[in-house]
Amino acid sequence: MTESLVQIENLSFEYPGPTAEVALRNISFSMPPGSIYSIIGPSRSGKSTFLKLLNRLQEVGNPGLLKGTIHFQGKDIYAPDMDPYQLRREVGFVFDKPLALDMSIFDNVAFGPRHAGVKNRAELDLLVEESLRDASLWDEAKDRLQTNALGLSGGQKQRLSIARSLALKPKLLLLDEPCSALDPISTARIEETLLRLKEKTACILVTNNTKQAARVADVTLFFLMGDLVEIGPTRQLFTAPQDQRTDDYLSGRFG
Repeated sequence: MTESLVQIENLSFEYPGPTAEVALRNISFSMPPGSIYSIIGPSRSGKSTFLKLLNRLQEVGNPGLLKGTIHFQGKDIYAPDMDPYQLRREVGFVFDKPLALDMSIFDNVAFGPRHAGVKNRAELDLLVEESLRDASLWDEAKDRLQTNALGLSGGQKQRLSIARSLALKPKLLLLDEPCSALDPISTARIEETLLRLKEKTACILVTNNTKQAARVADVTLFFLMGDLVEIGPTRQLFTAPQDQRTDDYLSGRFG
Protein backbone atom coordinates (compact mmCIF):
# COMPACT_ATOMS: atom_id res chain seq x y z
CA MET A 1 0.00 0.00 0.00
CA THR A 2 1.37 3.42 -0.99
CA GLU A 3 2.24 5.62 1.95
CA SER A 4 0.31 8.89 2.10
CA LEU A 5 2.06 12.09 1.11
CA VAL A 6 -0.60 14.14 2.91
CA GLN A 7 -2.87 12.94 5.71
CA ILE A 8 -5.64 15.24 6.97
CA GLU A 9 -7.57 14.26 10.10
CA ASN A 10 -10.58 16.14 11.50
CA LEU A 11 -9.27 19.50 10.31
CA SER A 12 -11.32 22.53 11.32
CA PHE A 13 -10.44 26.21 11.08
CA GLU A 14 -12.18 29.23 12.54
CA TYR A 15 -11.43 32.89 11.94
CA PRO A 16 -11.27 35.03 15.10
CA GLY A 17 -13.58 37.89 15.92
CA PRO A 18 -17.12 38.54 17.17
CA THR A 19 -18.70 36.39 14.46
CA ALA A 20 -16.18 33.54 14.85
CA GLU A 21 -16.58 32.52 11.22
CA VAL A 22 -16.00 28.81 10.66
CA ALA A 23 -14.08 28.28 7.42
CA LEU A 24 -13.58 24.49 7.56
CA ARG A 25 -15.27 21.67 9.47
CA ASN A 26 -13.86 18.22 10.18
CA ILE A 27 -12.01 17.67 6.91
CA SER A 28 -10.39 14.22 6.63
CA PHE A 29 -8.70 12.53 3.67
CA SER A 30 -5.33 11.23 2.54
CA MET A 31 -3.37 11.81 -0.66
CA PRO A 32 -0.70 9.54 -2.15
CA PRO A 33 2.36 10.82 -4.03
CA GLY A 34 2.30 10.91 -7.83
CA SER A 35 -1.20 12.35 -8.08
CA ILE A 36 -3.21 15.48 -8.81
CA TYR A 37 -6.11 16.34 -6.51
CA SER A 38 -8.53 19.11 -7.42
CA ILE A 39 -10.80 21.02 -5.07
CA ILE A 40 -13.99 22.50 -6.49
CA GLY A 41 -16.90 24.35 -4.92
CA PRO A 42 -18.59 27.76 -4.79
CA SER A 43 -16.92 30.83 -3.29
CA ARG A 44 -16.60 31.04 0.50
CA SER A 45 -16.40 27.27 0.83
CA GLY A 46 -12.95 27.29 2.45
CA LYS A 47 -10.96 26.10 -0.58
CA SER A 48 -8.23 28.77 -0.49
CA THR A 49 -8.07 28.71 3.31
CA PHE A 50 -7.53 24.97 3.20
CA LEU A 51 -4.75 25.32 0.65
CA LYS A 52 -2.93 27.94 2.75
CA LEU A 53 -3.16 25.76 5.85
CA LEU A 54 -1.22 23.04 4.02
CA ASN A 55 2.00 25.05 4.02
CA ARG A 56 1.21 27.39 6.92
CA LEU A 57 0.71 30.48 4.81
CA GLN A 58 -2.59 31.13 6.59
CA GLU A 59 -0.81 32.05 9.82
CA VAL A 60 1.21 34.73 8.01
CA GLY A 61 -1.70 36.94 7.00
CA ASN A 62 -4.87 35.79 8.72
CA PRO A 63 -4.35 33.38 11.62
CA GLY A 64 -7.18 31.68 13.44
CA LEU A 65 -8.11 28.66 15.53
CA LEU A 66 -7.06 25.35 14.02
CA LYS A 67 -8.16 21.94 15.23
CA GLY A 68 -7.19 18.52 13.92
CA THR A 69 -3.94 17.53 12.22
CA ILE A 70 -2.14 17.80 8.90
CA HIS A 71 0.67 15.33 8.30
CA PHE A 72 3.05 15.79 5.38
CA GLN A 73 5.42 12.89 4.68
CA GLY A 74 4.46 11.50 8.07
CA LYS A 75 5.21 14.67 10.05
CA ASP A 76 2.74 16.94 11.83
CA ILE A 77 3.28 20.29 10.08
CA TYR A 78 2.00 22.21 13.13
CA ALA A 79 4.25 20.42 15.62
CA PRO A 80 6.45 22.79 17.70
CA ASP A 81 9.64 21.51 16.08
CA MET A 82 8.40 22.00 12.50
CA ASP A 83 10.21 24.83 10.69
CA PRO A 84 7.58 26.57 8.51
CA TYR A 85 10.24 27.96 6.18
CA GLN A 86 11.58 24.48 5.48
CA LEU A 87 8.02 23.24 5.04
CA ARG A 88 7.36 25.91 2.38
CA ARG A 89 10.40 24.72 0.44
CA GLU A 90 8.88 21.25 0.28
CA VAL A 91 5.30 22.44 -0.25
CA GLY A 92 5.27 25.12 -2.95
CA PHE A 93 2.45 27.59 -3.58
CA VAL A 94 1.27 29.20 -6.82
CA PHE A 95 -1.25 32.04 -6.51
CA ASP A 96 -4.09 32.98 -8.84
CA LYS A 97 -2.44 36.12 -10.23
CA PRO A 98 0.67 35.58 -12.39
CA LEU A 99 3.63 36.92 -10.42
CA ALA A 100 7.06 37.87 -11.73
CA LEU A 101 9.68 39.50 -9.53
CA ASP A 102 11.27 42.71 -10.86
CA MET A 103 14.47 41.00 -11.94
CA SER A 104 15.73 38.78 -14.74
CA ILE A 105 14.05 35.51 -15.68
CA PHE A 106 17.15 33.68 -14.46
CA ASP A 107 17.15 35.46 -11.09
CA ASN A 108 13.43 34.80 -10.63
CA VAL A 109 14.00 31.06 -10.80
CA ALA A 110 17.30 31.17 -8.86
CA PHE A 111 15.77 33.31 -6.09
CA GLY A 112 14.65 30.42 -3.87
CA PRO A 113 17.73 28.22 -4.26
CA ARG A 114 20.02 31.18 -3.50
CA HIS A 115 18.13 31.87 -0.28
CA ALA A 116 18.38 28.16 0.52
CA GLY A 117 22.16 28.39 0.28
CA VAL A 118 22.93 27.36 -3.30
CA LYS A 119 25.80 29.60 -4.49
CA ASN A 120 27.54 27.52 -7.16
CA ARG A 121 26.83 29.03 -10.58
CA ALA A 122 26.90 25.73 -12.43
CA GLU A 123 24.40 24.25 -9.99
CA LEU A 124 22.16 27.32 -10.33
CA ASP A 125 22.36 27.13 -14.12
CA LEU A 126 21.23 23.51 -14.00
CA LEU A 127 18.40 24.25 -11.56
CA VAL A 128 17.13 27.15 -13.65
CA GLU A 129 17.12 25.17 -16.88
CA GLU A 130 15.53 22.10 -15.30
CA SER A 131 12.83 24.17 -13.58
CA LEU A 132 11.99 26.14 -16.72
CA ARG A 133 11.82 22.91 -18.71
CA ASP A 134 9.52 21.35 -16.13
CA ALA A 135 7.30 24.45 -16.28
CA SER A 136 7.20 24.32 -20.11
CA LEU A 137 8.92 27.71 -20.39
CA TRP A 138 12.49 26.84 -21.40
CA ASP A 139 12.04 27.05 -25.17
CA GLU A 140 10.46 30.50 -24.87
CA ALA A 141 12.92 31.87 -22.31
CA LYS A 142 16.32 30.25 -22.99
CA ASP A 143 17.55 33.06 -25.24
CA ARG A 144 16.50 35.88 -22.89
CA LEU A 145 17.29 34.62 -19.41
CA GLN A 146 18.88 37.96 -18.49
CA THR A 147 15.91 40.09 -19.58
CA ASN A 148 13.45 41.41 -17.00
CA ALA A 149 10.69 38.93 -16.25
CA LEU A 150 8.10 41.73 -16.08
CA GLY A 151 8.12 41.71 -19.89
CA LEU A 152 6.66 38.20 -20.06
CA SER A 153 3.01 37.57 -20.95
CA GLY A 154 0.52 36.60 -18.27
CA GLY A 155 0.70 32.92 -19.15
CA GLN A 156 4.48 33.00 -19.21
CA LYS A 157 4.57 34.73 -15.82
CA GLN A 158 2.37 32.03 -14.35
CA ARG A 159 4.63 29.30 -15.71
CA LEU A 160 7.57 31.29 -14.31
CA SER A 161 5.85 31.20 -10.91
CA ILE A 162 5.62 27.43 -11.21
CA ALA A 163 9.29 27.23 -12.23
CA ARG A 164 10.25 29.38 -9.22
CA SER A 165 8.50 26.92 -6.91
CA LEU A 166 9.94 23.89 -8.69
CA ALA A 167 13.49 25.19 -8.29
CA LEU A 168 13.31 24.19 -4.61
CA LYS A 169 12.40 20.60 -5.54
CA PRO A 170 9.08 20.47 -3.67
CA LYS A 171 7.26 17.21 -3.11
CA LEU A 172 3.88 18.96 -3.27
CA LEU A 173 2.71 21.97 -5.27
CA LEU A 174 -0.40 23.89 -4.20
CA LEU A 175 -2.14 25.93 -6.90
CA ASP A 176 -4.91 28.40 -6.08
CA GLU A 177 -6.87 28.99 -9.30
CA PRO A 178 -3.65 29.41 -11.31
CA CYS A 179 -5.45 29.76 -14.64
CA SER A 180 -8.23 32.15 -13.64
CA ALA A 181 -6.60 35.11 -15.43
CA LEU A 182 -5.21 33.18 -18.41
CA ASP A 183 -6.34 32.56 -21.97
CA PRO A 184 -7.21 29.02 -23.15
CA ILE A 185 -3.81 28.40 -24.78
CA SER A 186 -1.90 29.40 -21.63
CA THR A 187 -4.32 27.35 -19.53
CA ALA A 188 -3.67 24.27 -21.70
CA ARG A 189 0.09 24.68 -21.23
CA ILE A 190 -0.29 24.91 -17.45
CA GLU A 191 -2.43 21.76 -17.45
CA GLU A 192 0.11 19.89 -19.60
CA THR A 193 2.81 20.96 -17.15
CA LEU A 194 0.90 19.60 -14.15
CA LEU A 195 0.22 16.27 -15.82
CA ARG A 196 3.87 15.85 -16.73
CA LEU A 197 5.07 16.88 -13.24
CA LYS A 198 2.85 14.80 -11.03
CA GLU A 199 5.07 11.73 -10.75
CA LYS A 200 7.78 13.73 -8.96
CA THR A 201 5.72 16.68 -7.67
CA ALA A 202 2.17 15.96 -6.58
CA CYS A 203 -0.34 18.78 -6.97
CA ILE A 204 -3.44 20.06 -5.21
CA LEU A 205 -5.35 22.36 -7.53
CA VAL A 206 -8.12 24.70 -6.41
CA THR A 207 -10.19 25.60 -9.45
CA ASN A 208 -13.57 27.12 -10.22
CA ASN A 209 -13.36 25.51 -13.66
CA THR A 210 -14.96 22.10 -13.30
CA LYS A 211 -13.86 21.17 -16.84
CA GLN A 212 -10.27 21.81 -15.81
CA ALA A 213 -10.68 19.52 -12.81
CA ALA A 214 -12.13 16.85 -15.11
CA ARG A 215 -9.16 17.16 -17.47
CA VAL A 216 -6.27 16.95 -15.02
CA ALA A 217 -7.28 15.58 -11.62
CA ASP A 218 -7.02 11.98 -10.49
CA VAL A 219 -9.26 12.70 -7.49
CA THR A 220 -11.68 15.59 -6.93
CA LEU A 221 -12.99 17.02 -3.67
CA PHE A 222 -16.20 19.05 -3.47
CA PHE A 223 -16.22 21.70 -0.73
CA LEU A 224 -19.41 23.50 0.30
CA MET A 225 -19.59 26.11 3.06
CA GLY A 226 -16.57 24.67 4.87
CA ASP A 227 -17.60 21.03 4.57
CA LEU A 228 -16.00 18.32 2.46
CA VAL A 229 -19.21 17.03 0.91
CA GLU A 230 -17.70 14.40 -1.37
CA ILE A 231 -14.36 13.02 -2.50
CA GLY A 232 -13.72 10.43 -5.16
CA PRO A 233 -12.01 9.52 -8.42
CA THR A 234 -12.69 12.43 -10.75
CA ARG A 235 -14.49 10.50 -13.47
CA GLN A 236 -16.75 8.84 -10.90
CA LEU A 237 -17.53 12.07 -9.06
CA PHE A 238 -18.38 13.89 -12.27
CA THR A 239 -20.51 11.15 -13.83
CA ALA A 240 -22.14 9.55 -10.78
CA PRO A 241 -21.84 11.79 -7.71
CA GLN A 242 -22.98 10.20 -4.46
CA ASP A 243 -24.34 13.38 -2.88
CA GLN A 244 -27.20 15.39 -4.35
CA ARG A 245 -25.42 18.66 -3.48
CA THR A 246 -22.48 17.61 -5.65
CA ASP A 247 -24.81 16.81 -8.52
CA ASP A 248 -26.59 20.16 -8.10
CA TYR A 249 -23.28 22.05 -8.21
CA LEU A 250 -21.90 20.18 -11.21
CA SER A 251 -25.15 20.65 -13.13
CA GLY A 252 -25.16 24.39 -12.43
CA ARG A 253 -28.17 24.48 -10.15
CA PHE A 254 -26.15 26.61 -7.70
CA GLY A 255 -22.66 28.05 -7.30
